[in-house]
Amino acid sequence: MDIDKEFRQVDELDIGLDRSHITYQGQIEVTGSRSESSNDDTPHPRDPSPVSSTSRIVNKVRQKKHIAGVKIRKTLHIAKAEDEVDEPDPDSLVLVDTTEGKQSKSRLDHKSTASEKHTFKDLLHNPIDTIEQNPTLTRIIHGNQEVAANIAVSEVPHGQEVDLVNAAAAIEQATTTDAKAQAQQTFAEMLNQRQSIYVRWSLDRHVTKIRILPRDTAVLKPRSDFKKQDATGSSVTDWRSYGSHLLDYYAHRYGGQYIGYGSDPPTPSKETIMPNIERLIVATSPFQEFIMTTRRVYRWEKPLETTNYLVIYLVLWYFNLLLPGMMSALLYLVVERRWHGQSIQDLREDIEHREDVERTALSLTEFIEKQGDENWAHDLLQDLGPWLMVQLADLANFFESVRNFYEWRKPMRTLAVIVVMTVAILITVFTPLWLIIKMSTFSAGFTFFCLFPVSVNFPNYRLLVSPSKRLLWNIPTHAEWAIQYIQAEGLRVITEKQSTSAKATDLKYTNHLNDSLPPINQDFASYRSQFDKTPGHLVINATGVRFVAKRPPHEIRFSLPYVQINQLEKQDRYVEKIIKVLKECDRDLRFLDRNGHEWILHEVEKRDEAFSQIVGFSRTTWQVLW
Repeated sequence: MDIDKEFRQVDELDIGLDRSHITYQGQIEVTGSRSESSNDDTPHPRDPSPVSSTSRIVNKVRQKKHIAGVKIRKTLHIAKAEDEVDEPDPDSLVLVDTTEGKQSKSRLDHKSTASEKHTFKDLLHNPIDTIEQNPTLTRIIHGNQEVAANIAVSEVPHGQEVDLVNAAAAIEQATTTDAKAQAQQTFAEMLNQRQSIYVRWSLDRHVTKIRILPRDTAVLKPRSDFKKQDATGSSVTDWRSYGSHLLDYYAHRYGGQYIGYGSDPPTPSKETIMPNIERLIVATSPFQEFIMTTRRVYRWEKPLETTNYLVIYLVLWYFNLLLPGMMSALLYLVVERRWHGQSIQDLREDIEHREDVERTALSLTEFIEKQGDENWAHDLLQDLGPWLMVQLADLANFFESVRNFYEWRKPMRTLAVIVVMTVAILITVFTPLWLIIKMSTFSAGFTFFCLFPVSVNFPNYRLLVSPSKRLLWNIPTHAEWAIQYIQAEGLRVITEKQSTSAKATDLKYTNHLNDSLPPINQDFASYRSQFDKTPGHLVINATGVRFVAKRPPHEIRFSLPYVQINQLEKQDRYVEKIIKVLKECDRDLRFLDRNGHEWILHEVEKRDEAFSQIVGFSRTTWQVLW
C-alpha cells in the first residue's frame, strides 16, 4: 500500500482559503499529521489539551452520568434544552472535525447584527416576514429540519471569515517572536478547520446515497451467452442483444462515473429540493458578481465603465474577433486564477462589501423574494418535482465542476481544458466567419436531433452526451472532492495505526511495512442506533462495520466488511405530530451489499458523522448517486 500516491501532506499555512488542491499526480492535499495510538496520551483532534488515562475514566463516568440523567428527565417530562446535545466520546476518532463551535457574530464594522424582537402586532400585520425573521416561531411552525432545508447558507459563516481575517491581521501586528508564533498557530488551526467545514458542508448536507463505481462492477459476457436456437434448431447469435451488451459494457468501463446519477431521486418535497437550490446558490456565487456587473453595465449606472465596455465591443466587432475575444478573456481569468488565488486581502474586501449596506449587492440571493400561492407551489412540485430535482442537481454539479476547473482543483484536467480552449481560439481566429457560423449551426442541429433524444429517452446516460460534461470531463464536484479528501484522511489514520502497531510489537518485517501490514482490530467509533427493533451500537473499524446489541450477551446482529458494501444511503423518515406543520425526523442509515441484501439502522446517533466515517475508512471507489 503506497499512501504517497493517495495524498500529499502540506503545511496548514500553505493550504490556502479555497478547497485543497489535487496535484498533477492525482494526490489530494491534506494538512498536518494525525499520529496517535490507543495507548498513548496524544490529545484528540477535537481536544487541544493532553488527556491522561485518569481523565479519560472521569470523562467516561461523567458521560454515563449525563446520559442517565437525560433519560430520567425525559421519562419525567422535565427535559432541559442542553439534553439534546450529546457530549462527544473522548475515545472516538473522527476523520474530519464535526465539532460545532459557538456561532461567531464577528463583523469588521463592529455593528450589532442582533435581530429585532417581533410583537404580536407584527405577526398579525406581516405574518410571513415576522415568522421568517424569528427563529423561535420558525421552529415551532416548520420544524428544525424543514427550516434547515429552506435556508440557503454559505459554506463558511460570515463570522468565521471575519475571525480568519482578524487572525491574519494579528500575525502582522505581533511585536514579539512568541506572539507571532502563537498568532500563526491560531491562523493555521483556522485554515485547517476551514477545510473541515468544506468537507462537512458537502457530505452532511448534500450527499445521501452512494454506491460502488459501476466501472468496477461491469462484467464482459462472452458471445456464447447470446446464442439461441432458431426455428430450424440451429444455433445463432442474437447480435442485437450482444451489441447492446457491448455498448453498455464499454459505456460503463469508459464513463461509469457518470452513469446512473439521479436515476433514483427521493420523493419531491421542500426538504429534498431545497438542498440542491442551496448548492446551486453557493456554487454560482462567483458568477453572481458577473451577472450583477452585466446588469450594471447595460443600465449605465456608471457611464465611464459602460463606455469602456462599449469601445471594447465595437473594436472586437469591427475586426470580427468577438468570439475569440470572449474566449481569451475567459482563458485569462482561469490562468490568472492559477497565479493569484484568493488572498486574505480579497476576503477582507468581500467582507467589507458584504457589510456595507449602502453599496449595491452583488449576490442574487439579496433579490430573491418568496411569492405565490402555496397550493400552486404544491401542485407544481407534484407535476415537475422529479424532473426539477434532477435538473437542479445536474445544474449544481455543473457549476461546482466549473468552479473547481476555474480554481485549478485538479490541475491536469484544467490544463487539458485550457489546451482545448487554446486550440479553439486559434481555430476561431484563422477560420472564415461563414465557416464558423456553418459549424455552429451544424453543432446546434446535431445537439437538437441526436444528443437531446438520447438524454431524454435514456436519462441514465444523459451526462455522457452532455457537451458541458465532455468539456469538464473528470473535474470533480464538491462532493467528489470531499469523498477523496476524507478517504485520504482515513488512509492516513489506518497507515499510522499500522505503523505504530508494527513498531510496538517489534515485527521483523518493519522494512517492508507497506507490503504486509498487520491488521487493525481497534474500533474507531460507535453510534447508538436500532436494528430490527433492537437497540444497540453501530461499530466502525478499519475493515468494516457491525451492529452489536445493547443487552447482554451483546450479540453481533450483522457484520459488513467495506468490500461487501455496494450502496450506503441516508434515509429521513418524517413523522407528523399533532398537526401537519409539526414533524419529527428519524435519521436512518441503509446498507445494501453486493448480493442485494439490505440492512436498515433506525435513529442512528450522529448519522452524518457515521456516514462520513464509513466512507473515509473504506477503500471503495464511490459514486455519488444523490
